[in-house]
Amino acid sequence: MQGQGQRGAMMSEINVTPLVDVMLVLLIIFMISSSIETMQVQQEKQRIEEEMKVEDMPDQKVPVNLPKTNAEPVNLAEDRKLVMTINDRAEFFIGPTKILACLDIAPRLNKVLGARRSAWGPNEDKAFKLCLDALEAKLSKNAKLKADKEMYLRADEGIPYGMVLKVMARIRASGVAKFGLVAEPEETLQGSQ
Repeated sequence: MQGQGQRGAMMSEINVTPLVDVMLVLLIIFMISSSIETMQVQQEKQRIEEEMKVEDMPDQKVPVNLPKTNAEPVNLAEDRKLVMTINDRAEFFIGPTKILACLDIAPRLNKVLGARRSAWGPNEDKAFKLCLDALEAKLSKNAKLKADKEMYLRADEGIPYGMVLKVMARIRASGVAKFGLVAEPEETLQGSQ
């Protein structure tokens, strides 16, 4: 009878096999979900970095030969400042977007661009006034400019100085309170020191 009692008796030991199975399944689930979340975070980080690269240099897409100076550089990416660029063909850009082509409005200005002051006359002044009127109308419709009242100007060094001054005056007249000019940093000669 002793042999029969032992066969029907229950085991008093814990069976850990189902516990280990459950723990392994949970571990695998947590590992997969954390790796998916990590991938999503990395993708979001890359997307933000790409957006920042585009927003950091919106004005750099318009090639211009800026004058060189030793002034302190301005961080144009800070607060997403508006930057207007004028290239050597008298085309106006805000960021990378072309907003105005003066030569389409006043083809007579073509002979003045890159020329000396002697090429500028009353006819060119009238022609450029048409361009400035169109520019002021475009700027008055810019909501960000109205809100910020701040703009920076990048003008190609081939543009006559008088034209740049007239553009600056029109930008000020359109309600811009804070205005700055952008230039490239001057290269210092290490050997001359």
